[in-house]
Amino acid sequence: MAAEADGPLKRVLVPILLPEKCYDQILVQWDLLHVPCLKILLSKGLGLGIVAGSLLVKLPQVFKILGAKSAEGLSVKSVMLELVALTGTMVYSIVNNFPFSSWGEALFLMLQTVTICFLVLLYRGQTVKACYALVLLVLLSPLTPLAVVTLLQASNVPAVVMGKLLQAATNYRNGHTGQLSAITVFLLFGGSLARIFTSIQETGDPLMAGTFVVSSLCNGLIAAQLLFYWNAEAPHKKKKEQ
Repeated sequence: MAAEADGPLKRVLVPILLPEKCYDQILVQWDLLHVPCLKILLSKGLGLGIVAGSLLVKLPQVFKILGAKSAEGLSVKSVMLELVALTGTMVYSIVNNFPFSSWGEALFLMLQTVTICFLVLLYRGQTVKACYALVLLVLLSPLTPLAVVTLLQASNVPAVVMGKLLQAATNYRNGHTGQLSAITVFLLFGGSLARIFTSIQETGDPLMAGTFVVSSLCNGLIAAQLLFYWNAEAPHKKKKEQ
């Protein structure tokens, strides 16, 4: 009976959360304090949690823009640079065959960021030129050398820094955070912090880990501004109230 019950449980946990040797170590030999396997379990669990959360993380931002029918306070350059960084992470991870749990949120965040970028341009009356899908296909094709993909990932650090600094400068210049969603900003901050650990554990790639260290610092800056400007209102809102 134990073996029969063990079968379905093993199929669920291996290899999604645990390699087979760790499954045996923890759940067969009952070595519940086996640190290397516990680190793998924690990393996989965090990684999959981040991927699951990324399905919804930017939807509050999308709904806030749609509800206000305005993208006031959002820097279009910042959004586009974030899209570049997400694309670099996704392509680099796919090419290097990293586990989906270590990068999967980049796919869903990329799709949501494309939507936000479209809305920002739409509400500013700017023409949207859809060539992103073509660029992505080229980057994922065998025609693109690994050196180019690695360079794209390395460019993530300046792209993330510049993108977030542009948004921070916009917030400072406006004296408020406009239509920035607090839920989205704080979820991105927490997710990037957790990704530092999972990147080290699952990929061992210093480039990936370094990108998330920088991303955490930059997301922390935007989160701090949201708290600082929490009660600040846009000038046109103040006029309406008067």
